[in-house]
Amino acid sequence: MTEKWKSNPMHWCDYCKVWMQDTPTAKSTHERGMKHKENVARKLRQMRIKAETDKKEAALAESSMKSIESAARKAYEKDLAAQQANASANGDWVFDDASGHHYNAAQRYYHNRENGMYYGGDPPAWTTMPDIPPEALFKLPNSSSSSNAGAAASKTAPKAAAARPAAAAAAPQKVLAKHAHPLASLGGHQMPTYGTIGGQKGVGTVEAANEASVKRKREDSSTGGKAKEGRSMTAEEAKAVAAREAARQRVQARTAQGFGLGL
Repeated sequence: MTEKWKSNPMHWCDYCKVWMQDTPTAKSTHERGMKHKENVARKLRQMRIKAETDKKEAALAESSMKSIESAARKAYEKDLAAQQANASANGDWVFDDASGHHYNAAQRYYHNRENGMYYGGDPPAWTTMPDIPPEALFKLPNSSSSSNAGAAASKTAPKAAAARPAAAAAAPQKVLAKHAHPLASLGGHQMPTYGTIGGQKGVGTVEAANEASVKRKREDSSTGGKAKEGRSMTAEEAKAVAAREAARQRVQARTAQGFGLGL
């Protein structure tokens, strides 16, 4: 009875990138070789260099982050100090129970939250644009000065629109007439108004002068035609004119069919 074939197990050397039999003799012979020892030393040297490089990069990144955080902290402290200085110079809006409005002692102005108007100045008067710095304007919680400025502008915009004269809105506009090309009345550019393209697009309108010339040619061909000098055409001349007209119509029909303009 035959036995089932089984392959010998193999061992992979990660340093030399080679296969060998997975036996103690084969592995010890390979590991004692000079090539394997050089590959192991090279791998260890690369690992040591990589560890040193990673350590230097980590230290550099840490120092960079510390310098960035220090600069950001200094800028924040500077902005905070400037904001506090501006706030102290512009004053705070405090609700006054006696008047029912907010009062700014530094600017000496009252503010009515219902209509957004200010009272103060010299002489005192109600106004939507007080003579105070924009930073000192009354601000609602979680609001910016731009929103208040936009509200004030929206209140004054209707007055400016009403003061504008009505004649300015209805000012006449000058329209320049388009001049036709000097050769626009000549033949080749025109297209018939019938067909799959010309009829749908509405192009190629024939002028009255061309229609009159076509009508005159039809009358001449029906009555036999007359020469330019007033004499009657001979039978041969009439036959030649009829043949030339038939050829012209055939060419025109082929051209229109080629452009998709056939009847």
